[in-house]
Amino acid sequence: MSRELEKALETWANSKKEGHEQFIQLFERWGNDFDKQIREMEKLNNQFLKDVQGNLDYINKWFAKKDKEFSKLFRLFG
Repeated sequence: MSRELEKALETWANSKKEGHEQFIQLFERWGNDFDKQIREMEKLNNQFLKDVQGNLDYINKWFAKKDKEFSKLFRLFG
């Protein structure tokens, strides 16, 4: 009976260890995938910010030009 109990405990311990190792592997894979997605999001974000910054310069110039035009109109007709 004690040999059967010992064998059962050994099987249970091995099963628990295997489950733990599988969990660790899954967690590490998830962490690597997550890090990869974060890097891709940062890359997209940086590209978006570059695009927006370029457009902001254009928009600021456009508004400055319109501001001058409206100022001139107000001086002439105001």
